[in-house]
Amino acid sequence: MKLTIKEAKLRLPIPQLAQRLGIIGEIPERDGKTVRCWFPDRHPNGDRKPSFNIHEGGTRGNCFSCAVKFDGPDLVSMILGIPKEEGISRFVEMAGGEKPVTYSPTKRKSIRFPDDLSEGSESEWQAVAKGRALDVHAVNLAVQMGVLKFGTVCGFSCWIILDESRKIAEARRLDGKHFPEKGTLSERKAHTLAGSLKSWPVGIQTTHKRPELFRKVLVCEGGPDLLAAYHFLHITGNMDALPVSILGRANKTIHSEALPHFKGRIVRIYPHVDKDGGGLEAAKRWGKEIRNAEAEKVDAFDFSQLARRDGKPVSDLNDCVVIQFNDKSELEGLLP
Repeated sequence: MKLTIKEAKLRLPIPQLAQRLGIIGEIPERDGKTVRCWFPDRHPNGDRKPSFNIHEGGTRGNCFSCAVKFDGPDLVSMILGIPKEEGISRFVEMAGGEKPVTYSPTKRKSIRFPDDLSEGSESEWQAVAKGRALDVHAVNLAVQMGVLKFGTVCGFSCWIILDESRKIAEARRLDGKHFPEKGTLSERKAHTLAGSLKSWPVGIQTTHKRPELFRKVLVCEGGPDLLAAYHFLHITGNMDALPVSILGRANKTIHSEALPHFKGRIVRIYPHVDKDGGGLEAAKRWGKEIRNAEAEKVDAFDFSQLARRDGKPVSDLNDCVVIQFNDKSELEGLLP
């Protein structure tokens, strides 16, 4: 069946589309009903005061707090981490139509990296290490593996997570502060560089000459956890594992070109322990995809019984760096 994009939007309104995409959170069943934003990472407070709704007959979504706006094809692109042209194609197919002949996957714009992109200085490595309670040698290891660089983003000195594929890059400020609101962008702790494919697992392609030596893969969520994985590899002397990171639980799928890299490997996932369970649900989806990609083994580490030195529960891999002394034995099984 041939469908125009307008017809596809009417056949597959956003509430039904969100269910098929596995959106975590409340899905409004009618125009104007306000719920919490589907993209909590864009909100410094997690959107505790609901600010998202749908309108125009369920064909458009809008958050008044973080300013995200999208229609059906946009949502497909954002959730699956694919170019807009491919998002249109996928959306029309999901609505029951034929794939538009205008789709071309070669149209994706490449990322424009900072002009001063570099491996950084020792003082910059120290700043990252201090900000995340990491061993500075682990930060240097991440630099040597090509997953950590430094440069100026949005006018701020930043550390930048990326890999050899150059398909994705995410920046965080060296001073630890959030990026301020600018244009359509809300205040945010991390800034994804334009042109990035969010579904690409950072670190799956490194500058190492013999990547086949890494029999194990450590899958975590977010840039800080990626560096924390290098921290634990360094302090344990276990160098046969490759840390990778998926930048955000909103990624419903792992990029199809990255999945073959998991074949035949032992994979451990380190899910975020979020109050709404979103991090665990994301880890389950990723684990299923990795198993289907013929990984030798896939399991997940359980943070639920651990606590930080300040008494707060451990919620991610980076928290394990400052774990309570009496819980240190629990970390013996941290690496597969």
